[in-house]
Amino acid sequence: MHNMRRAAAVLVLLALAVVVRSAWGAHDGAPSAPPVIDPGPVESPTLPVGAFTARVVRVVDGDTFLASVNGGRAQRIRVIGVDTPETVKPDTPVRCYGPQASAFTKHLLQPGTRISAAHEAGGDTDRYGRQLWDVWLPDGRFLESVLVASGAARAYPYRPQVEFAPLLARLQAQSQAAARGLWGPPCRGHSFADNP
Repeated sequence: MHNMRRAAAVLVLLALAVVVRSAWGAHDGAPSAPPVIDPGPVESPTLPVGAFTARVVRVVDGDTFLASVNGGRAQRIRVIGVDTPETVKPDTPVRCYGPQASAFTKHLLQPGTRISAAHEAGGDTDRYGRQLWDVWLPDGRFLESVLVASGAARAYPYRPQVEFAPLLARLQAQSQAAARGLWGPPCRGHSFADNP
């Protein structure tokens, strides 16, 4: 009787381990990491004068997406001031927490979502021809704040577009202190991103 209970307990623990592992997306020996948890309300700057609206077409990865302004053709957008772990960069392995960051951005920027955006002084495009945007979600939250506060992205000041760099640095320090997302145990010590 005692051996049967022990065997049943072991089976239950094994089944639970399989469920947890698949829920966290572990595969092929890569470090397992929990999904991103939305931080809820975060410090967000107000929309600047000159902001415009756009509709999301699709998300490419955690910090890049396609959007259309006034029904025009889709443009490739690089979110200013943040960097998420790589998932789709050619000749680059998928980085720890990259799939979770990408899934979180897809959750926040579903196709058809109407967002507000603005450019910062210093240029509207990067060296790859992507539009550089600060982005506000429909609920008024600043996308960059949400990504950094949740641990889905690191603050990545890249001159000259550094208007919100102090805010993002503060949020990153809080996220690191709480070991959220890519700052948590599964990804400590891993290279999670290359220069955008």
